[in-house]
Amino acid sequence: LDRLVPLSASQPQCLPTMPKKRTVRKENRLKKLIEEEKADEIKAVEKKKRREDLRQERRDELIEKLEKVAETLEDGGAGAKDKSGDVDMRPAGSVITKKTGVIRKIGKDKTTARASKSLLKVAKQRGIIHDVALAKRLLEDKRVRNKTTPYGKELKRDKRLRTAREKRMRKCGIRQEEDGEDEDEE
Repeated sequence: LDRLVPLSASQPQCLPTMPKKRTVRKENRLKKLIEEEKADEIKAVEKKKRREDLRQERRDELIEKLEKVAETLEDGGAGAKDKSGDVDMRPAGSVITKKTGVIRKIGKDKTTARASKSLLKVAKQRGIIHDVALAKRLLEDKRVRNKTTPYGKELKRDKRLRTAREKRMRKCGIRQEEDGEDEDEE
């Protein structure tokens, strides 16, 4: 018993210290947040891929429908025989050598395609598509860009374009309009 001496403050303690509860909770919370962020990123990537697949499927279906419409336009146009066997003759000056239909873009990105306005209008008249602008946007894979920032300001690029347009108008457009008005008054 006399050998047991109480530890004084000057002697080093070799006992392992337990971490404080608040630090353990903070570390666990940070780990949980990091895991949730990783899970959200994975989910967002999967969602983006799924949406792109659906969009590509819709685009392919639309291209098939438009190609069918283009074929019927070419077959049913002037110079084709109808049921009675009569041939509609086309005037000599209006020979159409251009093929109407879906135009696949020539360039690096082979996936994009364009459709002519006339083909889209005919498809809308026949009820194949509901909106020409929407079909065009789907074919060309263009997204709608915002006109303003989230705070309501004009976008920098739009502002630059607008100021350049205004500068051009000041340089040449307005002077021409004023000169034209002066001649009308006299």
